[in-house]
Amino acid sequence: MRIGIDASALVKSQPTGVEVATRELIYALLQLEGDLEYILYTPSTLPWQFQNHSHVISRIIPSTRWWTQTALSEAIAHDHLDVWWSPSNILPRKLPSKVLATVHDLAFMRFPRAYTFKNWLSSWLTVKRARRFATKIIAVSQQTKLDLEHYFNTPVNQIEVVYNAVPSTIDSLEPVHLPIPDEFILVVGRIEPRKNPFNIIHAFAELVASYPNLHLVFAGPTNLGEPVKDLTREYGLSDQVHLLGFVSEMGLNTLYQRAKLLLFPSLYEGFGLPILEAFAHDLPVVTSNSGALKEIAGEAGVLVEPTSPSQIANGIRQILDNSSARAHYVAAGRRRLADFSWEKSARRLKDIITSL
Repeated sequence: MRIGIDASALVKSQPTGVEVATRELIYALLQLEGDLEYILYTPSTLPWQFQNHSHVISRIIPSTRWWTQTALSEAIAHDHLDVWWSPSNILPRKLPSKVLATVHDLAFMRFPRAYTFKNWLSSWLTVKRARRFATKIIAVSQQTKLDLEHYFNTPVNQIEVVYNAVPSTIDSLEPVHLPIPDEFILVVGRIEPRKNPFNIIHAFAELVASYPNLHLVFAGPTNLGEPVKDLTREYGLSDQVHLLGFVSEMGLNTLYQRAKLLLFPSLYEGFGLPILEAFAHDLPVVTSNSGALKEIAGEAGVLVEPTSPSQIANGIRQILDNSSARAHYVAAGRRRLADFSWEKSARRLKDIITSL
Protein backbone atom coordinates (compact mmCIF):
# COMPACT_ATOMS: atom_id res chain seq x y z
CA MET A 1 0.00 0.00 0.00
CA ARG A 2 1.56 3.29 -1.13
CA ILE A 3 0.80 6.34 1.00
CA GLY A 4 1.65 9.79 -0.29
CA ILE A 5 2.14 12.57 2.25
CA ASP A 6 2.51 16.32 1.83
CA ALA A 7 5.61 16.66 4.01
CA SER A 8 6.36 20.30 3.20
CA ALA A 9 5.89 21.17 6.89
CA LEU A 10 9.08 19.22 7.64
CA VAL A 11 11.29 21.75 5.85
CA LYS A 12 9.88 24.99 7.30
CA SER A 13 12.59 27.17 8.89
CA GLN A 14 10.26 28.64 11.52
CA PRO A 15 7.71 25.92 12.27
CA THR A 16 4.41 26.84 13.89
CA GLY A 17 2.61 24.58 16.34
CA VAL A 18 0.75 22.93 13.45
CA GLU A 19 4.00 22.22 11.63
CA VAL A 20 5.66 20.83 14.78
CA ALA A 21 2.66 18.53 15.28
CA THR A 22 2.86 17.42 11.65
CA ARG A 23 6.55 16.61 12.01
CA GLU A 24 5.97 14.56 15.13
CA LEU A 25 3.05 12.58 13.75
CA ILE A 26 4.82 11.74 10.48
CA TYR A 27 7.93 10.65 12.38
CA ALA A 28 5.90 8.45 14.75
CA LEU A 29 4.04 6.94 11.79
CA LEU A 30 7.34 5.96 10.13
CA GLN A 31 8.45 4.09 13.28
CA LEU A 32 5.53 1.67 13.17
CA GLU A 33 6.10 -1.79 11.72
CA GLY A 34 4.07 -2.90 8.74
CA ASP A 35 3.98 -3.20 4.98
CA LEU A 36 2.99 0.37 4.16
CA GLU A 37 5.26 2.37 1.85
CA TYR A 38 5.40 6.13 2.40
CA ILE A 39 6.31 8.73 -0.20
CA LEU A 40 7.17 12.08 1.40
CA TYR A 41 6.83 15.05 -0.93
CA THR A 42 8.82 18.20 -0.06
CA PRO A 43 10.14 21.26 -1.91
CA SER A 44 13.65 20.68 -0.44
CA THR A 45 15.72 17.97 1.25
CA LEU A 46 14.15 16.12 4.15
CA PRO A 47 15.68 16.49 7.64
CA TRP A 48 18.08 13.66 8.45
CA GLN A 49 15.74 11.85 10.85
CA PHE A 50 13.27 11.21 8.01
CA GLN A 51 15.88 9.72 5.68
CA ASN A 52 17.27 6.19 5.43
CA HIS A 53 14.04 4.37 6.21
CA SER A 54 13.58 1.26 4.07
CA HIS A 55 9.86 1.95 3.61
CA VAL A 56 10.19 5.68 2.87
CA ILE A 57 10.75 7.34 -0.50
CA SER A 58 11.70 11.02 -0.63
CA ARG A 59 10.31 13.05 -3.52
CA ILE A 60 11.85 16.51 -3.79
CA ILE A 61 9.58 18.66 -5.91
CA PRO A 62 11.27 22.07 -6.42
CA SER A 63 9.28 24.96 -5.06
CA THR A 64 7.07 26.80 -7.51
CA ARG A 65 4.20 29.23 -7.25
CA TRP A 66 1.07 27.34 -6.19
CA TRP A 67 3.32 24.34 -5.41
CA THR A 68 0.53 22.15 -4.04
CA GLN A 69 -1.77 22.62 -7.01
CA THR A 70 0.87 22.51 -9.75
CA ALA A 71 4.20 20.71 -9.28
CA LEU A 72 3.05 18.51 -6.37
CA SER A 73 -0.21 17.64 -8.09
CA GLU A 74 1.59 16.50 -11.23
CA ALA A 75 4.05 14.38 -9.22
CA ILE A 76 1.21 12.64 -7.38
CA ALA A 77 -0.47 11.75 -10.66
CA HIS A 78 2.62 9.78 -11.77
CA ASP A 79 3.25 7.84 -8.52
CA HIS A 80 0.23 5.49 -8.50
CA LEU A 81 -0.68 6.11 -4.88
CA ASP A 82 -3.27 4.15 -2.96
CA VAL A 83 -3.88 6.85 -0.34
CA TRP A 84 -3.05 10.55 -0.09
CA TRP A 85 -2.75 12.36 3.25
CA SER A 86 -2.58 16.14 3.60
CA PRO A 87 -1.53 16.94 7.21
CA SER A 88 -3.02 20.36 6.55
CA ASN A 89 -6.42 20.63 4.92
CA ILE A 90 -4.98 21.81 1.57
CA LEU A 91 -5.61 19.13 -1.04
CA PRO A 92 -3.72 18.97 -4.36
CA ARG A 93 -5.67 19.19 -7.60
CA LYS A 94 -5.00 15.58 -8.64
CA LEU A 95 -5.72 12.86 -6.10
CA PRO A 96 -5.98 9.09 -5.77
CA SER A 97 -9.33 7.53 -4.89
CA LYS A 98 -8.65 7.47 -1.13
CA VAL A 99 -7.83 10.73 0.61
CA LEU A 100 -7.17 11.95 4.15
CA ALA A 101 -7.04 15.61 5.16
CA THR A 102 -6.27 16.96 8.63
CA VAL A 103 -8.15 20.02 9.89
CA HIS A 104 -6.48 21.70 12.86
CA ASP A 105 -9.03 24.40 13.60
CA LEU A 106 -11.78 26.52 12.09
CA ALA A 107 -10.69 29.84 13.55
CA PHE A 108 -11.62 31.62 10.32
CA MET A 109 -15.25 30.66 10.91
CA ARG A 110 -15.21 31.66 14.58
CA PHE A 111 -13.33 34.95 13.99
CA PRO A 112 -13.95 35.98 10.37
CA ARG A 113 -13.15 39.64 11.04
CA ALA A 114 -9.58 38.70 11.94
CA TYR A 115 -9.03 37.67 8.31
CA THR A 116 -8.92 39.60 5.07
CA PHE A 117 -11.73 38.54 2.77
CA LYS A 118 -9.18 36.93 0.44
CA ASN A 119 -7.64 34.83 3.25
CA TRP A 120 -11.05 33.97 4.69
CA LEU A 121 -12.34 32.83 1.30
CA SER A 122 -9.21 30.78 0.65
CA SER A 123 -9.61 29.03 4.02
CA TRP A 124 -13.30 28.40 3.43
CA LEU A 125 -12.74 26.96 -0.05
CA THR A 126 -9.91 24.76 1.24
CA VAL A 127 -12.03 23.14 3.95
CA LYS A 128 -15.01 22.94 1.61
CA ARG A 129 -12.87 21.02 -0.89
CA ALA A 130 -11.61 18.70 1.85
CA ARG A 131 -15.22 18.11 2.90
CA ARG A 132 -16.05 17.15 -0.69
CA PHE A 133 -13.05 15.04 -1.71
CA ALA A 134 -11.58 13.55 1.48
CA THR A 135 -12.58 9.99 2.29
CA LYS A 136 -11.90 10.85 5.91
CA ILE A 137 -11.18 14.15 7.64
CA ILE A 138 -8.85 14.01 10.62
CA ALA A 139 -9.79 16.43 13.41
CA VAL A 140 -7.25 17.11 16.16
CA SER A 141 -9.91 17.38 18.88
CA GLN A 142 -13.55 16.68 19.57
CA GLN A 143 -14.10 20.45 19.42
CA THR A 144 -12.74 20.61 15.86
CA LYS A 145 -14.94 17.63 14.97
CA LEU A 146 -18.00 19.49 16.29
CA ASP A 147 -16.99 22.61 14.36
CA LEU A 148 -16.73 20.62 11.12
CA GLU A 149 -20.19 19.21 11.71
CA HIS A 150 -21.61 22.65 12.55
CA TYR A 151 -19.99 24.93 9.96
CA PHE A 152 -19.60 22.52 7.02
CA ASN A 153 -22.36 19.99 7.67
CA THR A 154 -19.72 17.24 7.63
CA PRO A 155 -21.16 13.77 8.26
CA VAL A 156 -20.13 12.30 11.59
CA ASN A 157 -18.82 9.15 9.92
CA GLN A 158 -16.49 11.19 7.69
CA ILE A 159 -14.56 12.59 10.69
CA GLU A 160 -12.00 10.82 12.86
CA VAL A 161 -10.24 12.38 15.87
CA VAL A 162 -6.46 11.98 16.20
CA TYR A 163 -4.99 13.98 19.06
CA ASN A 164 -1.67 15.80 19.13
CA ALA A 165 0.99 15.23 21.81
CA VAL A 166 4.16 16.92 23.05
CA PRO A 167 7.25 17.19 20.81
CA SER A 168 9.63 14.25 21.19
CA THR A 169 12.55 16.67 21.59
CA ILE A 170 11.06 18.42 24.60
CA ASP A 171 13.34 16.70 27.16
CA SER A 172 16.54 16.96 25.11
CA LEU A 173 16.62 20.64 24.12
CA GLU A 174 19.40 22.66 25.71
CA PRO A 175 18.46 25.92 27.46
CA VAL A 176 19.36 29.11 25.60
CA HIS A 177 19.95 32.64 26.82
CA LEU A 178 16.96 34.94 26.46
CA PRO A 179 16.56 38.52 27.71
CA ILE A 180 13.77 37.68 30.14
CA PRO A 181 13.08 38.67 33.77
CA ASP A 182 13.39 36.31 36.73
CA GLU A 183 9.67 36.16 37.56
CA PHE A 184 7.19 36.01 34.73
CA ILE A 185 3.92 34.59 33.44
CA LEU A 186 4.26 32.99 30.01
CA VAL A 187 1.83 33.40 27.10
CA VAL A 188 2.55 31.23 24.03
CA GLY A 189 1.21 31.65 20.51
CA ARG A 190 0.65 34.20 17.79
CA ILE A 191 -0.72 37.45 19.19
CA GLU A 192 -4.07 37.81 17.46
CA PRO A 193 -7.66 38.50 18.58
CA ARG A 194 -8.64 34.88 19.33
CA LYS A 195 -5.60 34.53 21.63
CA ASN A 196 -7.25 37.13 23.88
CA PRO A 197 -4.23 39.43 24.43
CA PHE A 198 -6.20 42.45 25.64
CA ASN A 199 -8.03 40.60 28.41
CA ILE A 200 -4.70 39.04 29.37
CA ILE A 201 -3.21 42.51 29.82
CA HIS A 202 -6.29 43.76 31.68
CA ALA A 203 -5.93 40.78 34.04
CA PHE A 204 -2.22 41.38 34.47
CA ALA A 205 -2.92 45.02 35.34
CA GLU A 206 -5.09 43.79 38.24
CA LEU A 207 -2.12 41.84 39.62
CA VAL A 208 0.83 44.20 39.47
CA ALA A 209 0.06 46.03 42.72
CA SER A 210 0.25 42.72 44.61
CA TYR A 211 3.19 41.36 42.58
CA PRO A 212 5.39 44.35 41.66
CA ASN A 213 8.25 42.14 40.41
CA LEU A 214 6.06 40.00 38.16
CA HIS A 215 6.36 40.29 34.37
CA LEU A 216 4.27 39.10 31.43
CA VAL A 217 6.07 37.48 28.47
CA PHE A 218 4.42 36.85 25.10
CA ALA A 219 6.26 34.28 22.96
CA GLY A 220 5.01 34.23 19.38
CA PRO A 221 4.65 36.29 16.21
CA THR A 222 2.34 39.25 16.44
CA ASN A 223 -0.44 40.68 14.30
CA LEU A 224 -1.38 43.14 17.05
CA GLY A 225 1.95 44.54 18.18
CA GLU A 226 1.07 48.23 18.30
CA PRO A 227 -2.42 47.89 19.87
CA VAL A 228 -0.94 45.65 22.56
CA LYS A 229 1.89 48.10 23.21
CA ASP A 230 -0.61 50.97 23.34
CA LEU A 231 -2.63 49.18 26.03
CA THR A 232 0.46 48.38 28.09
CA ARG A 233 1.46 52.06 27.92
CA GLU A 234 -2.01 53.11 29.12
CA TYR A 235 -1.52 50.91 32.18
CA GLY A 236 2.07 52.05 32.65
CA LEU A 237 3.27 48.47 32.16
CA SER A 238 5.66 48.89 29.24
CA ASP A 239 8.60 47.71 31.36
CA GLN A 240 6.74 44.62 32.58
CA VAL A 241 5.15 43.32 29.38
CA HIS A 242 7.52 41.74 26.84
CA LEU A 243 6.73 40.78 23.24
CA LEU A 244 9.47 38.39 22.12
CA GLY A 245 8.12 37.59 18.66
CA PHE A 246 8.90 34.20 17.14
CA VAL A 247 10.82 31.97 19.56
CA SER A 248 12.65 28.79 18.51
CA GLU A 249 11.82 25.43 20.08
CA MET A 250 14.97 25.70 22.21
CA GLY A 251 13.98 29.18 23.32
CA LEU A 252 10.45 28.09 24.09
CA ASN A 253 11.80 25.20 26.13
CA THR A 254 13.81 27.69 28.20
CA LEU A 255 10.73 29.84 28.78
CA TYR A 256 8.70 26.87 30.00
CA GLN A 257 11.50 25.95 32.41
CA ARG A 258 11.69 29.42 33.93
CA ALA A 259 8.08 30.66 33.95
CA LYS A 260 5.82 30.75 37.00
CA LEU A 261 2.87 29.45 34.98
CA LEU A 262 1.44 29.22 31.47
CA LEU A 263 -1.44 31.61 30.82
CA PHE A 264 -3.49 30.37 27.87
CA PRO A 265 -7.04 31.79 28.03
CA SER A 266 -7.69 31.77 24.28
CA LEU A 267 -11.15 32.47 22.98
CA TYR A 268 -10.77 29.60 20.52
CA GLU A 269 -8.27 26.84 19.73
CA GLY A 270 -8.44 23.70 17.65
CA PHE A 271 -6.26 21.85 20.15
CA GLY A 272 -3.98 23.78 22.52
CA LEU A 273 -0.51 22.22 22.28
CA PRO A 274 1.10 24.70 24.74
CA ILE A 275 -1.01 23.13 27.51
CA LEU A 276 0.67 19.75 27.04
CA GLU A 277 4.08 21.37 26.65
CA ALA A 278 3.58 23.14 29.97
CA PHE A 279 2.49 19.89 31.64
CA ALA A 280 5.68 18.26 30.37
CA HIS A 281 7.71 20.98 32.15
CA ASP A 282 5.77 20.67 35.42
CA LEU A 283 4.33 24.11 34.79
CA PRO A 284 0.82 24.94 36.07
CA VAL A 285 -1.66 26.11 33.46
CA VAL A 286 -4.42 28.73 33.61
CA THR A 287 -6.65 28.27 30.58
CA SER A 288 -10.17 28.70 29.21
CA ASN A 289 -13.15 26.85 30.63
CA SER A 290 -14.64 25.85 27.27
CA GLY A 291 -13.93 24.27 23.90
CA ALA A 292 -10.77 22.40 23.02
CA LEU A 293 -8.79 23.96 25.86
CA LYS A 294 -11.09 22.48 28.50
CA GLU A 295 -11.05 19.21 26.53
CA ILE A 296 -7.25 18.99 26.50
CA ALA A 297 -6.54 20.36 30.00
CA GLY A 298 -9.29 18.35 31.65
CA GLU A 299 -9.12 18.77 35.42
CA ALA A 300 -5.38 19.43 35.31
CA GLY A 301 -5.68 23.13 34.52
CA VAL A 302 -7.11 26.13 36.35
CA LEU A 303 -10.14 26.84 34.15
CA VAL A 304 -11.35 30.44 33.84
CA GLU A 305 -13.87 32.42 31.81
CA PRO A 306 -11.63 33.97 29.10
CA THR A 307 -13.79 37.07 28.65
CA SER A 308 -13.41 38.03 32.33
CA PRO A 309 -10.11 39.71 33.27
CA SER A 310 -11.00 39.31 36.95
CA GLN A 311 -11.47 35.55 36.60
CA ILE A 312 -8.18 35.30 34.72
CA ALA A 313 -6.43 37.29 37.45
CA ASN A 314 -7.98 35.12 40.18
CA GLY A 315 -6.84 31.99 38.37
CA ILE A 316 -3.29 33.33 38.35
CA ARG A 317 -3.49 34.21 42.06
CA GLN A 318 -4.61 30.66 42.81
CA ILE A 319 -1.25 29.39 41.54
CA LEU A 320 0.99 32.21 42.79
CA ASP A 321 -0.44 32.38 46.33
CA ASN A 322 -0.95 28.73 47.14
CA SER A 323 1.96 26.29 47.00
CA SER A 324 -0.37 23.35 47.68
CA ALA A 325 -2.57 24.30 44.73
CA ARG A 326 0.51 24.65 42.56
CA ALA A 327 1.74 21.17 43.54
CA HIS A 328 -1.73 19.75 42.90
CA TYR A 329 -1.92 21.11 39.37
CA VAL A 330 1.65 20.09 38.53
CA ALA A 331 0.88 16.49 39.55
CA ALA A 332 -2.46 16.56 37.71
CA GLY A 333 -0.72 17.87 34.60
CA ARG A 334 1.72 14.96 34.62
CA ARG A 335 -1.16 12.49 34.90
CA ARG A 336 -3.09 14.19 32.11
CA LEU A 337 -0.03 14.20 29.87
CA ALA A 338 0.03 10.40 29.96
CA ASP A 339 -3.23 10.38 27.96
CA PHE A 340 -1.45 11.77 24.89
CA SER A 341 1.40 10.21 22.92
CA TRP A 342 2.56 10.40 19.32
CA GLU A 343 2.86 6.61 19.15
CA LYS A 344 -0.78 6.24 20.18
CA SER A 345 -1.85 8.88 17.66
CA ALA A 346 0.27 7.31 14.89
CA ARG A 347 -1.30 3.90 15.51
CA ARG A 348 -4.73 5.50 15.37
CA LEU A 349 -3.84 7.20 12.08
CA LYS A 350 -2.42 3.99 10.60
CA ASP A 351 -5.60 2.13 11.52
CA ILE A 352 -7.62 4.80 9.69
CA ILE A 353 -5.36 4.56 6.61
CA THR A 354 -5.57 0.78 6.38
CA SER A 355 -9.34 0.82 6.87
CA LEU A 356 -9.99 3.01 3.81
